[in-house]
Amino acid sequence: MKKSWIGNYIGEAIGVFLIVLFGCGLLHNAVLHNQVQGLFQASIGWGFAVAVAVWMGGAMSGAHFNPGVTLALAWRRGFPWSQVVPYIIAQIAGGFLGAATLGILFSTDINAFIAANNIVKTDANGLLLALMYAPYGPHPGIFGLVNAGTAAAAEQMAAQLVPWWLGGLAEFVFTAILMGGILNFLDENQAFKPGTFFPLALGVLVTMLVFVEAPLTMISLNAARDLGPRIWLALNGYGQWAFPGLQGGGSTLATTVFPALGAMFGAWVFDKVVKPYMGKA
Repeated sequence: MKKSWIGNYIGEAIGVFLIVLFGCGLLHNAVLHNQVQGLFQASIGWGFAVAVAVWMGGAMSGAHFNPGVTLALAWRRGFPWSQVVPYIIAQIAGGFLGAATLGILFSTDINAFIAANNIVKTDANGLLLALMYAPYGPHPGIFGLVNAGTAAAAEQMAAQLVPWWLGGLAEFVFTAILMGGILNFLDENQAFKPGTFFPLALGVLVTMLVFVEAPLTMISLNAARDLGPRIWLALNGYGQWAFPGLQGGGSTLATTVFPALGAMFGAWVFDKVVKPYMGKA
């Protein structure tokens, strides 16, 4: 019987939906209700979000849940190139649905927060709400961009504090580590085989990556986690904070294209530098 890929696409959409629902849901509670105390607590939340998504959706599609992972597996592991674009579309759709679900469920809270804090979605303080959905470099809350007043002032501050190319470099390096970790955890020569605990191992890795790199770009690692929610922002009046994003689009480039390149580089390094020496002792 010819393989049907429909279930794979649904699985990819579900996985990214869950990552955004739980990860960005955490950010909603942090911004709207001040219920997340500290960066490490937030990092653990993102790690758990990824672990749960892999446990729940992985059996349907192989748990790519990330355009960079899909591209890396097509290049280094024989995943069909003909399925790359459909997978990425499904991933972005899942991200959008996750953001839309949060936007609808928290709509009353968001409207009350806007009224209480005189938020204008397209001004600098609009970033305080936008960051609940999309990643920005630098982190608008940590670096105070939300208090800049005008959008132009926020743009100038961002470029001075963490220029987009530096954020892109961070995304490249950390997504390379993520991809290397994925391949390492699943390799047949892995001494400490995670088995069904692979999602947990991956969640721990994501937790540490987020904790270290989040101030620079809010750590995307995943173009679908970025673009899906960003489309939701565009449909809800956030103007330039949706597209092109901070730094004239440079920040968006850093959190979408650079993770994909980093994942491919990470897979190549694993195959050339790490895998040949695994299981040799």
